[in-house]
Amino acid sequence: MEIKSIGMLLFDDVELLDFAGPLEVFGAANYAKGGDLFSIETVGLQKEITVSKSLLQVTADTVLDGQHYDLFLIPGGFGTRPIIKDESILHNIQSTIDGSIVTATICTGALILAKLGYLTNKEVCSHHLSFDLLKKLDPSVDIIPDKRYVDHDSIITAAGVSAGIDMSFYILTKVYGKEFSQQVRRYIEYFPEGS
Repeated sequence: MEIKSIGMLLFDDVELLDFAGPLEVFGAANYAKGGDLFSIETVGLQKEITVSKSLLQVTADTVLDGQHYDLFLIPGGFGTRPIIKDESILHNIQSTIDGSIVTATICTGALILAKLGYLTNKEVCSHHLSFDLLKKLDPSVDIIPDKRYVDHDSIITAAGVSAGIDMSFYILTKVYGKEFSQQVRRYIEYFPEGS
């Protein structure tokens, strides 16, 4: 697998660390390779985004319109709840998923994949407070509460919030090797217990 383009979905009430953590990992990887490893862009449901809890205002690089990425990242946050009720938005997201090589979710981003049918009969991770809703959306999912992420090749799900950082390092290792992943880990000084 090769990753040359990364798109991060943004929407109102997105969880800050859900998107900022992975963007830091992949941005630091780009920096470590002289800035030419891959392109990274934020893709919003609209241009101006209000982030959950902090109410930080973020401007997306572009608006979602069926773009395709090698890696499409879908973060979580309370903003996923209105998304799973909006068929128009879901159709637009599905178009990007179908044209992308890998789609990875962080936290309650998994709710969107469940609603669209991508998690049928799969082991999945999500935020622990979303397990009931995830099962309601797709009773066939097998929720793995003690893992940080689960990889199904073209679909990867991560547990809540900070797990997106761990998943990003996993992807970096899978694509570019452990030595490079460790180099990036040292650069951002991310050494959680046991890593």
